[in-house]
Amino acid sequence: MSRIAPFLQNPYLHLFLRLFVGGTFMLSAIFKFPHHTEFVDIVKSYDLLPDALAAAYANALPWVEILVGSYLLLGVLIRPGAVIALLMCVSFMIANITSLVRGDEQCGSCFGDVITLPVWQAIAIDIFLLIAAVALLAASGRSLLALDDLLLKSDKPS
Repeated sequence: MSRIAPFLQNPYLHLFLRLFVGGTFMLSAIFKFPHHTEFVDIVKSYDLLPDALAAAYANALPWVEILVGSYLLLGVLIRPGAVIALLMCVSFMIANITSLVRGDEQCGSCFGDVITLPVWQAIAIDIFLLIAAVALLAASGRSLLALDDLLLKSDKPS
């Protein structure tokens, strides 16, 4: 663990992880918006939640992805954004593993109709996003190009 800590403090790694997770969520949300009605039906079809809760989740998810993605891209509220990203990744993994167990070959809901991935690739992306979110939570240094850091610098007296 002592060898991993300095690696996680690397500001370039932190920037890359923020941009990767934030960008992935932004793209995912943007691609879902044009086919929002179909996305609600897809979430309901997983039968993991009651219909009303599945509809609420499907309606809120693209907006939460946009919010978390923009937080991470801008470097605002990085840790809260990483916690929400981590929770979303867990929910995506549950849905994708359920699809895999059912024998589905494609994940058509991950990025709307723009990108159709095999379920195993969607699970791999979910795992990488989950690891990246955990790494963002574990990092305690400053991040490059983060508005949080600029705001913290301006709060310090000269």
